[in-house]
Amino acid sequence: MGLIENDQRWAYVRQLVKGDGIDTATRVAGLLLLLFAQPLSRTSRLRVDQVAQKADRVTLTLGSHPTVLPPPLDVLVMELVQQRHGCSTLGRRDDHPWLFPGTIAGQPISSRQLMRKLTALGIRARPARNATLMEFSAELPAIVLSRLLGLHISGAEKWTKEAGATS
Repeated sequence: MGLIENDQRWAYVRQLVKGDGIDTATRVAGLLLLLFAQPLSRTSRLRVDQVAQKADRVTLTLGSHPTVLPPPLDVLVMELVQQRHGCSTLGRRDDHPWLFPGTIAGQPISSRQLMRKLTALGIRARPARNATLMEFSAELPAIVLSRLLGLHISGAEKWTKEAGATS
């Protein structure tokens, strides 16, 4: 199983938080990968109705329960909600449900497009996600992983076993 080192993972997080010249969508997708182990195939299909802002908290429903987003990811996600428009020249519209609109009007971005953007920054999705999952799996019970991250319970159990977790 390919993993990146945790030091490298956190260096990527710092790079995305700093954001020098990186578009908001790429920053959010990368942070969801590195902080919440979200596969790009799921990230690309996130909808605006999965984001909620109440008082000073922003939540994103990744699994069966909303997850409170830490700063500055919360601000970046709300920025993305406000500026979400597709990149298409023809048929450009803002009334679609996608948090990450694609180049075709009314369609989400493809996971392949997100992967290319992250790869250009040196972030390889699978090893980054595996490292995040391994860290969570060592600390959280499988049922919590499943509900928090939207993993199937059997997948969460495999990860906790791989991480050597006892609970």
